[in-house]
Amino acid sequence: MAAQTATEPRTHKEYTVGWICALPKEQTAATAMLDQRHADLPKLPNDHNTYTLGSIGKHNIVIACLPKGKLGTSSAATVATQMLGTFPSIKIGLMVGIGGGIPPKVRLGDVVVSTPVGQFPGVVQWDFGKAKEGGNVERTGALNNPPTSLLAALAKLETEHELTGPKIPEYLDELKQNWPRLAPKYLRSDSLEDVLFKADYSHVNEGTDCGAIPNNDDGDDEESCQFCDRAQVVKRKPRDMRIHYGLIASGNQVIKDATFRDKLNKDLGGNVLCVEMEAAGLMNNFPCIVLRGICDYADSHKNKDWQEHAAAIAAAFAKELLGYVQPSDVDGELTAKEILGQGQSFLSPLHQDSSQLLITDVVLNIASRTGANIESMRSKLDKDQDIKILDWLTPVDYGPQQTDYIRRRQPGTGQWLLDSPEYQTWVKTVKQTLFCPGIPGAGKTILTSIVIEDLITRFHNDPSIGIAFVYCNFQRRHEQKAEDLLASLLKQLGQGQSSLPDGIKSLYNKHKDKRTQPSFDELSRTLYIVAAMYSRVFIIVDALDECQESDNCRTKFLSEIFNLQANKSGASLFATSRFISEVTERFKGYPSREILARDEDVRRYLDGHMSPRRAFLRENPKLQDEIKTKIVKATKGM
Repeated sequence: MAAQTATEPRTHKEYTVGWICALPKEQTAATAMLDQRHADLPKLPNDHNTYTLGSIGKHNIVIACLPKGKLGTSSAATVATQMLGTFPSIKIGLMVGIGGGIPPKVRLGDVVVSTPVGQFPGVVQWDFGKAKEGGNVERTGALNNPPTSLLAALAKLETEHELTGPKIPEYLDELKQNWPRLAPKYLRSDSLEDVLFKADYSHVNEGTDCGAIPNNDDGDDEESCQFCDRAQVVKRKPRDMRIHYGLIASGNQVIKDATFRDKLNKDLGGNVLCVEMEAAGLMNNFPCIVLRGICDYADSHKNKDWQEHAAAIAAAFAKELLGYVQPSDVDGELTAKEILGQGQSFLSPLHQDSSQLLITDVVLNIASRTGANIESMRSKLDKDQDIKILDWLTPVDYGPQQTDYIRRRQPGTGQWLLDSPEYQTWVKTVKQTLFCPGIPGAGKTILTSIVIEDLITRFHNDPSIGIAFVYCNFQRRHEQKAEDLLASLLKQLGQGQSSLPDGIKSLYNKHKDKRTQPSFDELSRTLYIVAAMYSRVFIIVDALDECQESDNCRTKFLSEIFNLQANKSGASLFATSRFISEVTERFKGYPSREILARDEDVRRYLDGHMSPRRAFLRENPKLQDEIKTKIVKATKGM
């Protein structure tokens, strides 16, 4: 019988485990391991993934697969980033699928689990580093360690396996019972032969060398090794499936050369158990453990027949592992977004060499993830230093201005803008711009403060929403250069996080000893990183006409905001200005709503401020009303 389908309503925030696959066959195996299937949930507009939802034990799980034919580290990073944007409560991750084993220790049908080894946290990007003499490559940097809760569960699981053996055969039996259509391909049969050829012997296809289809290539070539010389097979004694813990080498190139495979392993200290193509794209974007069922030996000899079975055993191991992860342990973890700060660097088009995301800009080293209590303690210890860093970014704080302006608001005024279809569309839709021009004295600044207050009220319980604002003022132009404005937005978005983002700390550490300030480009890059930590970002800018145009300040600032809007953060921009051509032309084609002093707002203001002290006014309501009417008529929108 197939897994049950859940019909009860669920929300995105109820899912805490993210499970990523590279191939459809891996996704099939993952889905077959679910105890229960859940109904689909709506996706965010900028999320191109498709998800399978379900549960294993008490864990609600999100499964996503890389787009068909789009393999490699960058594709994996994109899928992970979009998953975390849609499911903000994900705290642990699994990358589950197939890979190429490194003999002689690893054999076909084994499982390899990424765990820290020496300087490496379980996964090393083998095609990223510095060239050295003799053609060698020194692997540089470090990827993130897996979540503590997963490593702790692995330790207990390894002990249980030594005592009683793995449950993988049991879960494969359940797959056969629940999904009988999958059994012929996903369960091991006598037709699956484990053959390892000597490293210096290449595959033969009717007298010609033939490229293999090793680890994650989903090619359609059905050729076998029928023409290969069996005298070149390495003789080994049969043994049962084993589970290996250690280092996985990941890169953007398919390895199908035994000599290269062995040299790579030697360069990495002989510690590599498996090679594959996606994990390095995840480890700095998605805190996870990588699980690989071994389907080939990363050589020129094809072993595609093993791929489905290898996917099934990897998925079965993942299911067993989750059984040792207690929901209370998951509750103690930070979310993936909090741990990593979405560490990938999203650069604006002005700073990109191409449209590709530059994943390796930011490498985060997080030494401890031991639960909410320690994080809370560290947060208190770091508070003074965080304030120091934020004030170093910019001493300017627009909060007191916001407080002053909103206090001046007469209750009920400005509601016409909040109720307008233009504003409602802007606040409910991502990547929107709303331009609100007005004549001098129309009340643009007070209405801006009303918009900010409305956003803070709407989203104060949602930490995934970022809000940043700037009140431009010609008299403060010395502190409102383009760099200052970007720094202010960065400061506010950084303050909105539970802990100061590492991107801001890195910027501070780079400049503190030299007593220098970050450049415009550095601020821009860091702003993209921090904005990407949020599911949505609102940016509000008042009085653009008062933003100086010398040194292209206004043009540079607006260009960065629009670039940020076009990027992953999907920022929404609200801006006001007087009617000046340099600004109105920049917003041509965007939704707009002119700001005028509405009669009802002026009357409300007069109601609140006309306190007749003279007896003849106090005793004459009709005269009061006449005075108000004449004042309202005389305002003419000001």
